[in-house]
Amino acid sequence: MRAARTVRGAAVLRGGVLCALLCALLCGLLAAGCGSSGREPVFAPGGTGTLAGGSTGRGTADAVRGTPSATPLPAGSPITPGTEEASAGDGLRVEIEWPSGVNPGVAGALRMYAESYTALWRAVASGGQDASYLAKVEPTAIRDIVTRLRGFSDRNLSARGVARLYALRVDSEVTIGDRMGVRVLGCVDESGIRMTDSVGKPVANQPDWTRPPLSVYLWVGVVGRDEGGVWRINTFRIATYPAAPAKECAR
Repeated sequence: MRAARTVRGAAVLRGGVLCALLCALLCGLLAAGCGSSGREPVFAPGGTGTLAGGSTGRGTADAVRGTPSATPLPAGSPITPGTEEASAGDGLRVEIEWPSGVNPGVAGALRMYAESYTALWRAVASGGQDASYLAKVEPTAIRDIVTRLRGFSDRNLSARGVARLYALRVDSEVTIGDRMGVRVLGCVDESGIRMTDSVGKPVANQPDWTRPPLSVYLWVGVVGRDEGGVWRINTFRIATYPAAPAKECAR
């Protein structure tokens, strides 16, 4: 799901609900004192930590330092490999391809990464009434969420279809301030999404992002544990076509 520059799967965030949510989000952002960094790294899905051009989105990249993880993954994993279908609203779902051999110590981060993506779709599909995504992110990610939701509401559109998450993995361990976290990489394919009006009728002119190559991109999430030990998204990043990481997601 992209920022307003290339809005993906927009939904109607109706009147008072939208205003209340955005006000709450912005107040939380200001209270947290979080800001944007000018540095925009892109991480290739090969897991090497290679930096490339083509990142979009803003957040706290300067506060996050990553090193490739060399810890071998155990044979057992609390994540069952295979495809899971998660409902995101009326006629809208997310298909998640879970990998095998996930380290149990970071399986929660991988789950939160996928759940946060699905929760954003639920927010747009529900017209802003489903705000469960707020429990899945830290204040540093609020700015990106506000940008996305404002982009959706401005176009007064909704979405139907299927979005796919695949090639998920923990790329590296990172430092988030004085605590540790992980950087999760995944590929997104939204070619199965169609923009609709507020009652679910497809719009006549579908945007370019609903078709390859723009419909496929790399999504990066920095995930850390909060004071209660719960995994939450700290920062979002995306790399879009023609960036090399996005091309590597094509299949």
